[in-house]
Amino acid sequence: MKVDRLVVDTNVLISAAISSSTAPARVLDYLRSTSAVLVFSEPTMSELAARLTRAKFDRYVDRNARLHFLADIDAVTEFVGVSGAPMGCRDRSDDLFLETALAGDCRLIITGDSDLLDLNPWNDVQILRPAEVLSAIARGDRTIGQ
Repeated sequence: MKVDRLVVDTNVLISAAISSSTAPARVLDYLRSTSAVLVFSEPTMSELAARLTRAKFDRYVDRNARLHFLADIDAVTEFVGVSGAPMGCRDRSDDLFLETALAGDCRLIITGDSDLLDLNPWNDVQILRPAEVLSAIARGDRTIGQ
């Protein structure tokens, strides 16, 4: 499976940052190994930075490690502009991930959010859980994110 450009939602990235044994962390490792480009908009990156630096995550991984994680993510990120337009998700805050995927010409969003998952597929964008992506990788499925 080869994914060139994709959006990964905030909660998946936080999970990857706080535990290297999770499905999100394994997906991120795979994406790094394939030189995939993570696509963010300013609002989605701001959300990640604000949430990941919350003190409540100190008990899982220290703040400096989380800041290093953010820097690593930024190194493989492409930013796109969004307007905050409604995209049709029942949770209006998730519209930013949909709009970011459209603006970034992405064919895959990785999320655990049921409001997004219920839309799969959406405008030629597949919306999958990290475990589903890992299964596709294991099967050699080349249709994910295409």
